[in-house]
Amino acid sequence: MNRLLIIDGHALAFRAYFAFAASNLKNSITGLPSGAVFGFWRMLFKLLQDEKVSHIAFTFDPGTRLHRNDLYEAYKAQRKPMPEDLKPQLREIYEMIQALDFPMYKMDGIEADDIIGSLCKKFAKDFDQIVILSSDKDLYQVLDKNIHMLRGKRGVSEFEHINPEWVKENIGITKEQVRDYMGLVGDTSDNIPGVKGVGEKGAATLIQEYGNLETIYKNLKNLKNKGLIDKLEADKEKAFLSRELATIVTNLKLDIKKSDLKIPNYYEPAKVQVFKDKGYNVLHRDLAKQAGITLEDSETGNTKAAKKSKGKKSSESEPVETQDAADSSHLRTKDDRQKYSRIKTVDELKKILSKLDPKKILAIDTETTSTDPMSAELLGISFATDSNRAYYVAVSHAESIYSHTLPSLKEVIEAFKPILENDKFKKIGQNIKYDVLVLRKCGVEVQGIIFDTMIASYILKPGERRHNMDDMAVDYLNYKTFTYDELVGTGKKKQNLYDIDPDIVSDYACEDADITLQLYDILSKKIEIQDTSNILQKIEMPLLSVLAKMEYQGILVEPNYFAGLSVIFEKKIKEHEKNIHFYAGRSFNINSTKELQVVLFEDLRLPAEKKTQTGFSTDHSVLESLQGTHPIIDDLLSIRKFNKLKSTYSDTLPTLINSETGRIHTSYNQTIAATGRLSSTNPNLQNIPIKDEEGRLLRKGFITSPGFEILSLDYSQIELRIMAHFSKDKNMIGAYKSGEDIHKQTAAGLYGVNEKDVTPEMRNKAKIVNFSVIYGVTSFGLANNLKVSRKEAKDFIEKYFLQYKGVSTYMEETVKFCKENGYVETLLGRKRFLPDINSKNKMASEAAKRVAINSPIQGTSADMIKIAMINIQKLIDKQRLKSRIILQVHDELVFEVHSSEKNSFYEMAKKEMENALKLSVPVTVEGKFGKNWDEAH
Repeated sequence: MNRLLIIDGHALAFRAYFAFAASNLKNSITGLPSGAVFGFWRMLFKLLQDEKVSHIAFTFDPGTRLHRNDLYEAYKAQRKPMPEDLKPQLREIYEMIQALDFPMYKMDGIEADDIIGSLCKKFAKDFDQIVILSSDKDLYQVLDKNIHMLRGKRGVSEFEHINPEWVKENIGITKEQVRDYMGLVGDTSDNIPGVKGVGEKGAATLIQEYGNLETIYKNLKNLKNKGLIDKLEADKEKAFLSRELATIVTNLKLDIKKSDLKIPNYYEPAKVQVFKDKGYNVLHRDLAKQAGITLEDSETGNTKAAKKSKGKKSSESEPVETQDAADSSHLRTKDDRQKYSRIKTVDELKKILSKLDPKKILAIDTETTSTDPMSAELLGISFATDSNRAYYVAVSHAESIYSHTLPSLKEVIEAFKPILENDKFKKIGQNIKYDVLVLRKCGVEVQGIIFDTMIASYILKPGERRHNMDDMAVDYLNYKTFTYDELVGTGKKKQNLYDIDPDIVSDYACEDADITLQLYDILSKKIEIQDTSNILQKIEMPLLSVLAKMEYQGILVEPNYFAGLSVIFEKKIKEHEKNIHFYAGRSFNINSTKELQVVLFEDLRLPAEKKTQTGFSTDHSVLESLQGTHPIIDDLLSIRKFNKLKSTYSDTLPTLINSETGRIHTSYNQTIAATGRLSSTNPNLQNIPIKDEEGRLLRKGFITSPGFEILSLDYSQIELRIMAHFSKDKNMIGAYKSGEDIHKQTAAGLYGVNEKDVTPEMRNKAKIVNFSVIYGVTSFGLANNLKVSRKEAKDFIEKYFLQYKGVSTYMEETVKFCKENGYVETLLGRKRFLPDINSKNKMASEAAKRVAINSPIQGTSADMIKIAMINIQKLIDKQRLKSRIILQVHDELVFEVHSSEKNSFYEMAKKEMENALKLSVPVTVEGKFGKNWDEAH
């Protein structure tokens, strides 16, 4: 093994930064963002494993003025500043590279690419192979038989090998021609101009035919394309300048010996300890394990625990990378003290159930065939009343080879029903709403539910996603569970749960009930200590039963209508596709990010901003920022909108119709949004557009049963009303008490006019300001929202706070409270923890301030509609009404109302919504009836 790996350090750091951005990783010691550092080392160690290299060199750009700026002042001038939260991470990466004795090279004024080129030239004959890790196309020119490149492909660890043959095959030029090719196409990422209007294909064709720039310009008159000739003539000087800028320097004087590049022994205990000392516990754990170093203590670190779907239910979210999980190599697992028993006969089941003590908490769990409760078939029930002691009874299934040995579903349900429907037996579960729905399908109405461990975990830590059982067992019990994947296998080896020996399933199922009970003992105490028992017992647990009824009821949709809507959307897509190809001047694959990058940033030369690993971003936010620069952008945004509407709704909704009920049964999630809001999945009905025509078209497809009508009731300006209550602002409270138009009032203050002189445009802008301010908007954000200058936006904010001084005071006091206590809370005491409020990282602390300002508002709004749902359902049950709640979307409740109850139900539901929480201002609910959701909306 005689291979050298040369790494463009900045490229790897940026790749790690963006790859782990969504995971929101924090350092376990400092609490500061750490995704770039974690990803950098995780990817490096994977590379070293995969590439089997003997030597290594890190190279970095200097962070100072570059020598190429002497040639061209604008070189790299358009690049956005490095993200604020990446700068300290990059410094930490430098420190750790040095602490681990990896060779690192950085030269004042010299780019990493030139150091790479010079290293390749100097050591080309000393190594069997040199591998360059970089995404820079300029480096193609230094490739050779034994010099290859690794370029990021997908994810964080997938790379493709690039050699001279690859360049020839994929670009159509030799490595020696890369300089001339770059002279023509330029490089938007480095602000190398190239020849305007000459794209990659055109440049490759010219280079293939003429070889280099000199020959191309000597033969200009022979070109048949007059437009191309004009472009080349106009930018001749830029072409040769661009070639010079793109030329990699290979003759830097490097006082480096081959022995200097030897990979250090990073398995030494002192070097492994660096990761622990720096707060990167998972990296420390993994490295220690590879090095054979024994860890004396349980560490904490970045683990991505698999969610425990258990063949049926999830924690309603995928867990994210976090540094709060215990080290799995030192977790407790099942031992002989745990007594897990499989009940084999109905008589045995009845005997055990008859001895259950109603004074003890009963943990229950079901095993099924599907994660969708409305299509799942019951395979067994586990239960526990004492820690380390649990029972499981499996039921027969038509397709199971074990069916003849198992009691029937009917027998098991008949035995369980008296216990499950008796509210004297207090029941708990993990995501127990799922079990309630499964058992309801079996004819059992579970009563006496008092606690859900998943919801309790969420209330304690609403900003986290570690609410699945596997993660909670690690976090609270230091216990490693028997996972679902371990039970059924993965990939081609995956089995159906009913095909697995019931004795093996029993261990898994009993553990579920046992661990749920143990978690209850801990979480119930923590809920009391945190003073959030009212949120759990008065809101979330009663709401769980309401949501179960809504999900079981489902909503009726018209499949033929949605089929027709898909045809309409497809036609729209084709129209926009035609426009896009017209503006581009050619046909191309609009769904290909790479091809779209070429069209937007090379062919059309639109301003490029957000850089990703594969080039400049073409995501939605980027396209929105480019609106107005070229008409192609509007068509691109439209085509994406219609593709999303078609794939997410018109194509998909008919496929989600339950074959037994003929309805769609969305699943409501109580543990996703940190503010306390509900979300829905399968399908997600919260994201149907509200304001545009397409949203109306989608709502038309939601219909009702004969004899019923749809009723939609919506809170009016509820968050502004809650802000008025929290802020105690006299002007805002006065407007609501007197029934004035709050947006007109705000507009009069912003523009310095009488309310009677406020125009519709003024009111609309004031409306945006009203709703933006309660989200803690900055002048930059408001400028984007209003499409005005930052100065004008800043003036609006200042005038707003002069008009509503109480709002300004509320914001200041809320931020102060959060800084002192680490959390904010709703009117009813729902807490949102924001440790970043005291972060030294300005970006993190400012973001936390905005969340602190808005969370009490959003959270109180969420609590209000939840209380309304609970109270309305109580009256539905008490009065035995035929009408029912079928949907909750943001501030809106949707009902299926029987014609005989129409007037009384409207008044009842409106009253309960308006009186769910008493505010210092009136709460107003508006709504109407319709044959479909659109008519009622």
